[in-house]
Amino acid sequence: MGESKIEWTDRSDWNPIRGCTRVSPGCGGPGPHGGCYAEAMAARFSDPAIGDKSAQWGHGYAERTSKGGRWTGKVELIEDRLTLPLRWKRPAKVFASSTSDFFHERLSDADIDQLFAVMAMAPHLTFQVLTKRADRMRSYMARLTAGGATRWAADILADAAHDIGIDEDGCCAVANWINGFSRWAHMPDDGNPLDGSVQRWPLPNVWLGVSVEDQPRADERREDFRATPAAVKFVSYEPALGPVDWTGWDFVNQIISGGESGPRARPSHPDWHRATRDFCTPRDIAYFFKQWGEWAPAPEIIEASGPSFHRYDDGTWLQRVGKKAADRLLDGVQHDGVPA
Repeated sequence: MGESKIEWTDRSDWNPIRGCTRVSPGCGGPGPHGGCYAEAMAARFSDPAIGDKSAQWGHGYAERTSKGGRWTGKVELIEDRLTLPLRWKRPAKVFASSTSDFFHERLSDADIDQLFAVMAMAPHLTFQVLTKRADRMRSYMARLTAGGATRWAADILADAAHDIGIDEDGCCAVANWINGFSRWAHMPDDGNPLDGSVQRWPLPNVWLGVSVEDQPRADERREDFRATPAAVKFVSYEPALGPVDWTGWDFVNQIISGGESGPRARPSHPDWHRATRDFCTPRDIAYFFKQWGEWAPAPEIIEASGPSFHRYDDGTWLQRVGKKAADRLLDGVQHDGVPA
């Protein structure tokens, strides 16, 4: 199994989308700090075809510039990676499309249908889908329920499975399973659901999440996320770039918080993560502290200067020590909360 280095998932190697665009401060810029690891990685492997050498996988999607890697704006599905999870037999949590965004505006609804069809065909895997585009996620999920809850979703995803190249029996199995029937290729003669009236929509193996990096983004994305149906809802407060008042977020099942890593990482105040932990604990919301990132809390420092130190107005000091040395303990405790 392709184990992930991302602490809150098991694997992050299903990347059926290439390309993305910056949409908020968590993506990096416009100043000299921060940056998207996926953007930098795609730019690193963006060489064109030369002679007998094929173009690298990032070519056309990102490019190198004097200010670092930059997306070109091209976004599309990669067909030969689309059905990769169907080959995986071992149950696992899968961070879906960790290098792009499922709900990018340059993907069509039909494209996203195919992604959901694959997830429906792999019920032994738990997919963690994270987006900064909460409005698009809400409108997409509304589309799949507008025609009559599960029956509508089942028909759309079965059609999408057919477009991928799944045979008729497989498409029927997808529709039947979502509608609450067995995964037989054809519906039982009595037409009764396998487990009473339980219907499998939203997909029980798909967690939907939004990224929140500061208060403006929290306010911007909260109500769209609240109105989005999902079996499990989670928030990624990473990179934490400012304090967040979590009032009104009681509807989520998990919050993951963390500082930023990478060569241009921005510091993250310890109190922002403490406040997140203290919001989650009494509400039975799973809290996961992912990392400090490049910057770790430092003992009280009387005098320091240079790029390796950062002092907040309240006197809190952080020191740049690197992700490994910074570790992932918050007040001496490792928080690994996962939704039940």
